[in-house]
Amino acid sequence: MIHSMSGGVIRDQGSYVFVKVAVDGDPAPRWYITEFDVEEGDRVSVPIARAQTPAPAIVLRVESNVSGQVTPIPLRSAKRIIAKL
Repeated sequence: MIHSMSGGVIRDQGSYVFVKVAVDGDPAPRWYITEFDVEEGDRVSVPIARAQTPAPAIVLRVESNVSGQVTPIPLRSAKRIIAKL
């Protein structure tokens, strides 16, 4: 349990594996959460846009054991990798 500087308790938000990917045909990399065992260079399928359309992508970076309090993108807007290709 972690305590804040003001004496309150900060809720534990768990830990996650964040993956930075390059979607085929899109120059901007994106962050996703994964439950799969992936490594840099792996091909994955990720949801894109509001329609959650699956798109192929390549893994650029894997960040393991990321606290829910210091995620690279807001946790509530993070999408999950669909599958490893």
